[in-house]
Amino acid sequence: MINERISKLRKLMAKRNIDAYIVPSSDPHQSEYLADYYKTRQFITGFTGSAGTAVITTKKSGLWTDGRYFIQAAKELSVGEVELYKMGVPDSISIEEFLLKEFPNGVAKIAFDGNNTSVAEYENLMRKLPNFEFITDVDYIGDIWNEEGRPAKPDSKVYIFDEKYSGESTSDRIARIRSMMKERGIDYHFIGSLDDIAYVLNIRANDVQCNPVVISYLLISENTCNLYIDKSKLSQEVADYLKENNISIKAYEVIARDISDIEAKKTLYLETKKTNVAVYSSIGRGVNVVTGLNLTSIMKCHKNEIEIKNTKNAFIKDGVALVRYLNWLETGVSTGTITEMIASEKLLEFRKQQDLFIEDSFESISAYGANASMPHYKPSHENPVKIEPRGLYLIDSGGHYLDGTTDITRTVALGKLKEEEIYHYTLVLKAHIALMEAKFLEGTNGGYLDAFTRYNLWKNRINFNHGTGHGVGHVLNVHEGPQRIGTAGNEYPMEVGMVTSDEPGIYISGSHGIRIENIMVCVKDEMTEFGQFLKFDNLTVVPIDTRPVDKSLLTEEEIVWLNDYNKMCYEKLSPYLSGHDLEYLREQCKEI
Repeated sequence: MINERISKLRKLMAKRNIDAYIVPSSDPHQSEYLADYYKTRQFITGFTGSAGTAVITTKKSGLWTDGRYFIQAAKELSVGEVELYKMGVPDSISIEEFLLKEFPNGVAKIAFDGNNTSVAEYENLMRKLPNFEFITDVDYIGDIWNEEGRPAKPDSKVYIFDEKYSGESTSDRIARIRSMMKERGIDYHFIGSLDDIAYVLNIRANDVQCNPVVISYLLISENTCNLYIDKSKLSQEVADYLKENNISIKAYEVIARDISDIEAKKTLYLETKKTNVAVYSSIGRGVNVVTGLNLTSIMKCHKNEIEIKNTKNAFIKDGVALVRYLNWLETGVSTGTITEMIASEKLLEFRKQQDLFIEDSFESISAYGANASMPHYKPSHENPVKIEPRGLYLIDSGGHYLDGTTDITRTVALGKLKEEEIYHYTLVLKAHIALMEAKFLEGTNGGYLDAFTRYNLWKNRINFNHGTGHGVGHVLNVHEGPQRIGTAGNEYPMEVGMVTSDEPGIYISGSHGIRIENIMVCVKDEMTEFGQFLKFDNLTVVPIDTRPVDKSLLTEEEIVWLNDYNKMCYEKLSPYLSGHDLEYLREQCKEI
């Protein structure tokens, strides 16, 4: 099937003498997670991970992805001709280097769909491949997919996100944006990222699974605020709400026309990583284009007091669901009837029992044994894996509630463990505690903070191939920027009000995987003669399993932290649990 699709693609390429076709993992809004309609890279390669770029030439086809997906990609690509290219490893070859190697004279015709490619990606290609010709107006994958029966475009209904949850009115948010625009001399601000639009307008929807957003664009000026959207998604109540906030509703398709109508000498501000090439190409001559982070991204990463208060409530409910789930799992695992997918579905049942639950915040990673060595493993009913009463089980999951978004990973012992599993679990715990307890100067970015976490692993010559921490949206995308904790450079500093994950891990292919994840909020620490120091306050309320811990490897400070943390979990969750669930919680929270 995959090879047949690639063959069809090459025939279409030949009609315009195209040498290579690039297929990113994206949609017109540069989303990380995609509606089924936009999963073009998955369609042409068979790889289902959320990150990766495919390149098809007349003779070769390749997929580039990062360390989270190496094992998964190798398995999924084995059915076709697509070759895996690993990013971020020694001697890895980039897409640009691959193309230069394939076309050593430095001249070739490269095509991609400009609707699904960011300006930043396009500029990078042009910079590194200066003599190549680029064609940006072809959607060959769409042509092939439409013949097979492409999924419909998403059509969820928009609903109003109440101010009692967001902590700020839509009019106030638009006013803040306009104030920032005025300070910077900006006439128009184009916003293409779906979570930013939902944030500004206090609206939510379900156009993308696990992402409560709606397919749309936003264009703001001093006097106008235009929302470009399929109007059928708006009830009369929502349409009236938008009108009350002086937001004009326009057809989704006319955004390029309105961008092209911006007058010469006006200043248009946009983020190149969040703007597609098709929209960017419509900008008229003489318009002064200024680029940078979306102003909305800068706003929404700093959670207000109400957002933080509500998020804390969501984490308590989520903790109740997780404790009940883990008790159910450990009680029933000896029956031999629980598979990874059955377990994942049961966790969703427990979450649905909590007040204000909306949906999962991402597809749960329910991974037993060696499967946990794939950081973004996907369980399925088609390939059922039974969870057995021995070894380690990893569950990485989260939920959207009207009062907050959660994301948590726990690795638990289901029976007898190998010495290596205990050793690795303890190292991951030490790494987790190190970041949670970090104190750092204001202005410190995620690259420096990453070293707090990896130190205990690096000194034992161990590493993990994913970021240590990502921002978390408030009833929005579970992955949110601009802050990030990881080895990859991120110059944006950690600031007060940012909600970020702490999730180190160790992954041994074919054996086991371990990850411990809590969510934390950045707060002020002490002011000294050296400056303002910051720290993290924990938000997650689920006990950390102490059964796999080698206490002899922990410092006194780490033992105190672990015992205090589990004691806190008992105090906050016990009022909401009873019977066997309460007994399980009490056992899990015992001091070591």
